[in-house]
Amino acid sequence: MNEDEYIDDENNENDVEESKESSPYTLPDGVIERLTQYANRVGKDLNTVVDEFLLEINKQFGCVNPSEEDEDLLVDWAEGFLTDTRNETRGGSTLTGSVPFVGCFIGVDAKKTDRRANLVSRAKRDFTLDPEKAIGSGQVGHLLKKDGGWVINGKNGSTKIDTALDEVPDHSFTADGERICLLAKSGRPKAMSMMGRWYYFLGAPESKFTDDGAIQIWRLDMQGDDADCVVRVGEPCRITGRANPNAKEGWKDVLATSMGMKDNIIYSDDFVDESMRPLLTPFKFWCDTELHSNYTALEDLVDAFEAGSRTFSIGGEQGRSGPIVFVKGQINRMSTEPRDNEYDEDNRGYSLTLTNSALTSQYGKGMQSDVMCWMGSACNDLTNPFMFKENPAVSDEMLPYAEKSTVLVCGRIAVKRVDGNDIPNLKVMGVFADWRRIRRRQTGGETSKEQFD
Repeated sequence: MNEDEYIDDENNENDVEESKESSPYTLPDGVIERLTQYANRVGKDLNTVVDEFLLEINKQFGCVNPSEEDEDLLVDWAEGFLTDTRNETRGGSTLTGSVPFVGCFIGVDAKKTDRRANLVSRAKRDFTLDPEKAIGSGQVGHLLKKDGGWVINGKNGSTKIDTALDEVPDHSFTADGERICLLAKSGRPKAMSMMGRWYYFLGAPESKFTDDGAIQIWRLDMQGDDADCVVRVGEPCRITGRANPNAKEGWKDVLATSMGMKDNIIYSDDFVDESMRPLLTPFKFWCDTELHSNYTALEDLVDAFEAGSRTFSIGGEQGRSGPIVFVKGQINRMSTEPRDNEYDEDNRGYSLTLTNSALTSQYGKGMQSDVMCWMGSACNDLTNPFMFKENPAVSDEMLPYAEKSTVLVCGRIAVKRVDGNDIPNLKVMGVFADWRRIRRRQTGGETSKEQFD
């Protein structure tokens, strides 16, 4: 059990609605025309823009159900909305309160989880215990059949939706024999499922990047399509995110992100002076113990586990989670072809072993002379762990490296007791290989069985 596979929705402020869910409201053509102009201009999905419009007219004019308003009034509101946002440009929506963060991606989590599973469970529980209180929270809607169709009974009254009486409303589920749904701040139903993945980032808010103690590992909460975003591990970049200073202990490292985050990652090292840019290379940045406390020598992994692990409880079950660390080592063996792994989200697993002179000197060729590093399909598919970038100064071409290469690995420490000895291993999140420290893998040639015919 991994603590990072669990998320408490009370500590997750990333409540951006996915853009692909359909709207339950029918808006006049004149409104849709204006909102479409705005969506095209800034590169947003139309349904996302509809949400913003509904929130705005609710906030400014107290409009709860647009279907009850005159068409010309809605068009005037849309016209005003379009004018108010004329200075906004393409680039996607930004989560309120977000600030630029700079640093680099260091890896991805092995599994996606449903960020709304707990919200659905809580909604069912709350509605069963006290329907009026649940509806009054503004987070739960009660769906009822009325006047030949469906209506949502929410905190601000009833709203008719465009779902036929003989159909089941989208995004709804049952509680105590009644059909309910989750509600967004706009009063609109939101999907009962939203998959998300942690992306790990070493850095700091751009305004504090050079401050003492500012650099740390952050967990980016990437949801929807962003949860399968390919990132360049170790390459300096700028992102936007929102930390929650009031989060519970253990959640202060989480950054909420906007939908469309994958299209708004800017790979650049322009956030430091030119003289400092060589210090951003991972073999310096990841290994600098004056900047952060996450680098550990291979021979010290057991001690690092004992010093940095923590226990946690999920659903009454106790677990122990090792710290995330950076290590450097030479690859002794690696498996770049997938093997069956029933615990992986796509049933694929990969591996490599790391060693160094200290382990070899202490253990010779014994089992403890290598550290096993396990990685899943997400790490393989989203971070290119078995590739290096040909001299970045002259080329962006990615090439495969071979065994005996020296690499950096970011992973979570686990320890297994074998014959009275503590044997460490790493659950890999990301790998960085430098073109000056690798051995090139020989590729090409005929590898099919037909070569022997």
